Amino acid sequence: MKRRSTLAFLAFTLFAAACSSDDGKPSATAPTAVAPAPGAAGADEEARPVKVPILEGYKYYVGGPVMGKDAYGRYRISDFQGEVQQPPSRGMVFGVRRDADRMEYRVWGNGKLLAVHKGVLRNGIFWQDYVEGYRDEMLVAREHHTHNDAEALTTVKTEDLDPKTGESIRVREYSVSYKPPVIPPGPEEDPGFDDDDDDDDAAPAAPSPTPPPSAGRAASSSSSSSSKPGSSSGPGGITGGL
Repeated sequence: MKRRSTLAFLAFTLFAAACSSDDGKPSATAPTAVAPAPGAAGADEEARPVKVPILEGYKYYVGGPVMGKDAYGRYRISDFQGEVQQPPSRGMVFGVRRDADRMEYRVWGNGKLLAVHKGVLRNGIFWQDYVEGYRDEMLVAREHHTHNDAEALTTVKTEDLDPKTGESIRVREYSVSYKPPVIPPGPEEDPGFDDDDDDDDAAPAAPSPTPPPSAGRAASSSSSSSSKPGSSSGPGGITGGL
């Protein structure tokens, strides 16, 4: 009887151990959770396209600017082409807002803001007076344009900024004439250039054949008579005076 009790106790102990060990092991059919790789979430965020914001009063274009000549002969922006109702997240996008004689346009590249331009319209031509430049969505440069119509000069003041603190790093200033630079014409464009100058390299003409003796005596007598004073064909005559 005692032996049977011992065997029953051992069987119960083994059964309990087996059950406890099975509870501790993961099921073969149960899915195993996999921890995300470091930086995977950040990579997904970067790969996701950034949407261009829809700003009030703006029209959006994907075809780029249209250039026109101002009153001084310089090419400036006059319009934009390729208007779209919904700006895409890829490629270059221009957002334009017009208000009377003022115009502002912004430039996005793959959804990220690159620049802001503000200025005035003169006879439909855009003259900018303020520009902002961005890198990685942070302001890195500013430009101020001052136009002097009396001297036909634009003074440009450029300021480089620290993208993290916004502090000014470098300031430069220079002037640009309203009128385009004059480019001197090349030899092909010079109206005084004559291709006939190359004739100097041509072979000399063959000498005239020696006249017969009778013709030579006639030429000598004619020459001696034309050299008399008052002759119309000589140096002192009418033809020679012209």
